[in-house]
Amino acid sequence: MAPARKPASLKKGKSESKEQLKIREEAEKQLIGNVDLIKIVPDYLDELAQFYYRFLVTELEISDILSNLDIPLLEQTADSLSKMRQADDIINRSGLLIDQLDRYGNSQLKEHPAISIKQKYLNQFRALSQQLGLSPASRAQLAGMKVALKEDEDDPLLQLLRS
Repeated sequence: MAPARKPASLKKGKSESKEQLKIREEAEKQLIGNVDLIKIVPDYLDELAQFYYRFLVTELEISDILSNLDIPLLEQTADSLSKMRQADDIINRSGLLIDQLDRYGNSQLKEHPAISIKQKYLNQFRALSQQLGLSPASRAQLAGMKVALKEDEDDPLLQLLRS
């Protein structure tokens, strides 16, 4: 599978000319959408998730690729980070293993349930963070396709073949 395409604003112009990157960047900006709601931190997130949300927005805002369309991904990513931290705190207090009785009343060590909770949120975080990385890249890919389509429309040979 080919790697995700980087947004034009993040490229240095080695694989594409500066003119091509400028055209792609303009096409990407048209696809981004509004950004007016991105800084509003959802109040239903817990305090730590709100902190992570602000952090993610601040760090990703620098690249100028976030839009209102990314809000649900940001919310879920921040919530996942918060839940993983909560699970870590429980594990740090209680340890990795807990003493549990089996059905015969025998004591045995078992993995702390917070470990599986953390693993579930870690998997969710991985998927969401990949989406956050791919979301701007997918816009870059769409912009690249849009530019390629425009180039095809301007190609006199293709115009002649179409008629």
